[in-house]
Amino acid sequence: MNVFPHGDRYVFALTYGSGVQWVKNVMAAGEAELEKRGRRVSLSQPRLFVDRRQSGVPIPVRQILRVMRVQEFLEMTRSSDSRGD
Repeated sequence: MNVFPHGDRYVFALTYGSGVQWVKNVMAAGEAELEKRGRRVSLSQPRLFVDRRQSGVPIPVRQILRVMRVQEFLEMTRSSDSRGD
């Protein structure tokens, strides 16, 4: 899974698109947990968006995502009760 922290938000590069089951489940639930380096991060407020410039991910990753033609992303906000990084 390609996920990138960006302040209190996490940006997921949807390499298989927004129609995959896990994305549908997150959107329906409105929340999810991410395990990062053995810690759980509670996420909420999922938002799907298209970004043809891949501006929410690190510059070296943008080049790879452009080659892969990835333009769909999922953004979620870290919940205030989260214990993750």
